[in-house]
Amino acid sequence: MLNFIKVCLIFLNIFTIFASPSNSNKNENTKNYYPFVKIGGKYYFVNVSLKMNWYESFDYCRSIGGDLVNIESLEELLALQKYVLEINIGSQLWTDGNDLAREGRYISHTTGRPLVFTKWIQNNPDNAGNEDCIEVCIQVNDKTLQMNDNKCENEYYAICQYREPIVYYRRSFCVVLNENENCMLRNLGEGFTQAADMFKSCANDNVNKASEVKALN
Repeated sequence: MLNFIKVCLIFLNIFTIFASPSNSNKNENTKNYYPFVKIGGKYYFVNVSLKMNWYESFDYCRSIGGDLVNIESLEELLALQKYVLEINIGSQLWTDGNDLAREGRYISHTTGRPLVFTKWIQNNPDNAGNEDCIEVCIQVNDKTLQMNDNKCENEYYAICQYREPIVYYRRSFCVVLNENENCMLRNLGEGFTQAADMFKSCANDNVNKASEVKALN
């Protein structure tokens, strides 16, 4: 029964986010990324009214167009640290880092690749009591945001990171076959060849059309 109520609250919360009226005069931030806000170089959303375990947090972020945050640099951590201190979040916050697949090998659940940045609390990660998911929290002594491994079943806030759309480009690549070959010249030559072929094709079409008109007359 409690789980059912919790699921209902999560869906109600998601509905409230997207059903909230938006002011057309608001800045580009709100217009294009709502409910995400720009913090440093990325867009994030922290719902301080809903605590969830790590698995629920991941699903929740996906449901609003994001992913659990993947902190990739000290600059990003410091930007989040400033924001967390400003809005006075007293709870731990889930990130997407985990070692669920292999103990001690921490990966980003979003990218499937090893974490490129970590800033652990002293003597962590320690896997005390089978802790497989990474949360961040403000340290009382120095007010810094640091990482800690924790039990995935614990309920904290989630830092959701806006998911940029993936754009695929079709591009041909020049493969150097020998040291004397110049890719730039080769690509330029191919471009002229394609242009010449197009011109020739258009010229032939015009000749054919002229012949057809002459035959009709």
